[in-house]
Parts: sequence; structure tokens; C-alpha cells
Amino acid sequence: MKRFGVVLFLLAANALCAAAKDWKVATVISMSETTVTSPMMRRPEIVEHYTVETNDLVLELDYSFHRSTKPDEADQPGKNGPPRVPLGEATKIAISGHTAYVLDMNGAEVKMHIKKKMKK
Repeated sequence: MKRFGVVLFLLAANALCAAAKDWKVATVISMSETTVTSPMMRRPEIVEHYTVETNDLVLELDYSFHRSTKPDEADQPGKNGPPRVPLGEATKIAISGHTAYVLDMNGAEVKMHIKKKMKK
């Protein structure tokens, strides 16, 4: 019973401490793709590069994934394919340290690594 109380307390504390994301309006102004290969890798890694502009910042973001090795498996955004982020259209972004969360066309959060952050 004591363990249950401790686990319940930790879950509640985690939920209370989790800060709500500060969403800002942003626009993806450019995208590019790089394929990374190595003899040590089983399959190539694809890195999508995004340049995102907000009212006060320009961010360079990276998103990495591996394409499916099965020929009949369809690309799934966020799993084995790039996210469906609107290019040139308004979306929302939240920044937390070296991580950015961008809303895709379906409203799902896409976690990306911030490579560069510049003030306008």
C-alpha cells in the first residue's frame, strides 16, 4: 500500500510540474533533405532540415528518421517518413531548450532538434 501511495504521489507531482507549452505562430520557409550512410549502419538515415520563422526568431531544425525496409509498407509520418509540416503556411511552434515542437497538418506535435536559433 505504501508503494502505491508513493507511485501515485510521483505521478501527480509529474503532472503538476509539467509546464504547458508556449505556442507561437510560425511559418516553415524552407526544407531540404540529407541522406546519411555508413558501412556500420543497417540502413540509411534521412535528415530533414527545416527553416522556421516566427515573429522574433529564425530557427534551423532537424528531424531524423529511417525509411522502411519493406517494399510494401507505406511511409508513416513520424515513424518511417517525414512529418507533414505545411511549407509556406502558418503553423504553431513551441520551444523547450534545444527542442522544438511543430504542429503538422493533422495537428499532431512533431519533436525536432534545434540546430541554430537566430534573432531577427
